Amino acid sequence: MVRSYVTPGSTQTTQYDYDDYRRSGPWPVPLPDVYLSRNENSAQTYGFDPKDADSRYKRLGVDASRVTMGPMPVTDFLEEFLPARKALIKLMPRCKGAFNGIKANNANESDIYPILLKGLNSSKKSRCPGYSFRDTSNHPDQLEGKLGSIKPDIICYADRYLPEVKAHNGKGTNEWESVTRIAFAETFIEVKTNQSDDHYRDPPANANRNDFHFVCGEHARSLSKTADNLMQYLGQNVAYATDMCARQHRRFCFSVSVSGSSARLVRWDRCGAIVSEAFDYVAKPELLCEFFWRFAHLSDEQRGYDMTVQPATTMEEALFKEAIIEHIHGQIDCSKLGVFREVLDVHYMPGYVTVVSIPSTGNTPSPITHLLVSRPIVTPLFFAGRCTRTYWAVNPDPDAQQKVVLLKDTWRLNGRGSEEEGGVLRALEASGVPNIPRVLCAGDVMEGYSEGKLRTDETITRNYLKTCAWPCRRPLLRVRLVNRVHYRLVLDIAGFPLLSLFGTHELLHSTYDAFRALAAGFNLGRRLHRDVHPGNIILYNHTNNTAGPRTGYLVDWDNSCAINGRQHSKDIYRPSCQWQFVAKDLLQGEDVKPPHDIVHDMESILYVVLYCGLTRLPLTQPSNPVTFQSIMHNMFDIACEYEETHCGGFGKVSNGKNRQYTKLIVWEAPEIGQWINTVYDMYLPLSNAPPQQYGQWTVGHLDAFWTTFLHNNGGILRRSDRTDNVMKHKSLATYAPASVTERPRQATIGAPSTLRTQSTRTQKPGAQVSLPTLSAATRPPSSSLSSLSDITERSESPEPVGHRSPVGPAVGGDSLTPGPSMETLDLRRSTRTRKRTWKYIS
Repeated sequence: MVRSYVTPGSTQTTQYDYDDYRRSGPWPVPLPDVYLSRNENSAQTYGFDPKDADSRYKRLGVDASRVTMGPMPVTDFLEEFLPARKALIKLMPRCKGAFNGIKANNANESDIYPILLKGLNSSKKSRCPGYSFRDTSNHPDQLEGKLGSIKPDIICYADRYLPEVKAHNGKGTNEWESVTRIAFAETFIEVKTNQSDDHYRDPPANANRNDFHFVCGEHARSLSKTADNLMQYLGQNVAYATDMCARQHRRFCFSVSVSGSSARLVRWDRCGAIVSEAFDYVAKPELLCEFFWRFAHLSDEQRGYDMTVQPATTMEEALFKEAIIEHIHGQIDCSKLGVFREVLDVHYMPGYVTVVSIPSTGNTPSPITHLLVSRPIVTPLFFAGRCTRTYWAVNPDPDAQQKVVLLKDTWRLNGRGSEEEGGVLRALEASGVPNIPRVLCAGDVMEGYSEGKLRTDETITRNYLKTCAWPCRRPLLRVRLVNRVHYRLVLDIAGFPLLSLFGTHELLHSTYDAFRALAAGFNLGRRLHRDVHPGNIILYNHTNNTAGPRTGYLVDWDNSCAINGRQHSKDIYRPSCQWQFVAKDLLQGEDVKPPHDIVHDMESILYVVLYCGLTRLPLTQPSNPVTFQSIMHNMFDIACEYEETHCGGFGKVSNGKNRQYTKLIVWEAPEIGQWINTVYDMYLPLSNAPPQQYGQWTVGHLDAFWTTFLHNNGGILRRSDRTDNVMKHKSLATYAPASVTERPRQATIGAPSTLRTQSTRTQKPGAQVSLPTLSAATRPPSSSLSSLSDITERSESPEPVGHRSPVGPAVGGDSLTPGPSMETLDLRRSTRTRKRTWKYIS
């Protein structure tokens, strides 16, 4: 393949054969030094719950239990996922007694490591040719200190990377000890001391697998400490698999879970995890040895790597950096060197630029064939689900009109009623919806050829649920495991998330822009967005005038759905939403949830403004960090468990009744408080409110108020009063969510390229503002604040409860449980009546 490159600052074009370059050596190996492991539970992204490793492991374990299938017979696991010819299996070294000395119950995990390592790193003939196993249990991947660091017990590294992972800090005591670098890991082994530590349990021969809990602790995790510990052990494995898939361009990965003398094999993909039956690897070492023998002889694609990405050349990296620098200068004022360097570091890591192949749609050639990327803005935070990565990407085509674009790499739903986000956005644009990104190209990623035809890259976990008898289905009855397809979407808006706002002026203007998109999407596009949160509002400057306000664009319409004749959601899937910003009524139990309506998305906009104001605008009250954390937790985070589902919104309910929390907040700039208090009164008038305040919670009334407010206060809204109300209090450091402590993320690595020959680069409390009427006289003439008067308003009164609300999980799957398990309450019915008994669990 011949590619062209234009030297930055000149018109000279260089051509080279990329295939020759691609095969010339291994990938550049990044040293990712700024990454904190998170799960996709919105408690980590926006919540103020503890961020320590143990808390994270428990949440991950609970989330993963809903998408884990097993037990698959070991021989079936090997044949299905690690195919090999019989002649190759016969060449496998003898393994009798390879792990003798390991007991069913051991005193310490460290007693197991040396025996496992000696058996796997055979000195006579390698059990995993080209790979070596290292003890990483004492050397965590401390890329941002101890918080969130990870250290699988044993990691399998390719031999060529061993110099990069050698322990240099004096702690190494033997040749098999090394540091953890999850970005280099091929697979990992997590070890527990005893067989009773196994976080799965195989059903007895006579058990009904349709009503059997395979994940041990899932059925009673809140009732015993042992079950709670088992969920934490599961969460450790999930965290390591999640990080492998986040720090590498992967479609899936493998791991081994060891409990004493018992072991299980695990395959993780974007749909869920498949776990093998337990087997005694001491009595039957051939099963574990055969797994690694087969693993070593798989292709990169069979080991789970994404074959549609490749390392960039040095010329391509220079082009990428030049384009990103120019784009930054066009978006923000870079007069301060520190600001420029901070933004550049978010999107570019020197030496680690990747070329991503962009798919075509059907038979239509894509106008963009390849894009250059480095650091993602958003990374996969859970191993299953949409697992979205977004990048500022550079089009290397010398004739491209727009150099820097937004690339969204995700795993979309692939089932009945599912829609492609690119098609949704094009339909909204055709309907005249403002302030949404324009689609440049989009399509499903192709994995390779099957029977002479291109094969889409999709998950396979659900296939075994439908066709095999071995899965235990009990924990899967209340969720829908869904197949997913790898999907890439290129948009014209490469901007900044809302939480990077400059001040009060930009917060209220940009969220109004997003509100206009939300309302027009409902009235003109006949769709509900259903996932409004700060990360889905992008600030973008079209004019290159860095002194002017940036426009707010409402993105991520992949959770949206069409509305039915009653103006409600008619989607059969429950979306994955950010728990903190979901409307209070949609956080109630399944038996009382209303159907999703436009008023719920409007409520989410209110919470977005409140959250951003609390975290980013200077406050007079509360001055006590404990009070601040309490407000954030009770308003946005708190959840409970009720009959195996999550409920919440209690702080939102309390605040709606008597302003329990917002009455404690005073901003230095009184205008933001006036806006929040007035909109709250439109949404939920207080009990002593005059009659005319009722019935104001409609698109038209909110639009009329908002446009008038900006018209009357536009000259006094502060433009540069941004602050950090979280990190200025050291006591909040362990609670601070990722969204308000953003640091540059590491570049994602692709697969090793040495074996790649088959792929191509294919105010004051209570302050009020009078509510305007809907007359045209109340609307400002400014075109920049054009109202929604040209949009036909629909009925916005929610219907009585009729079907399940489509609010869904805080983890990434569209079919998981709604909400995070932060501070958990256990709700049990004490009788057969509808009365609920509430119990807090520490």
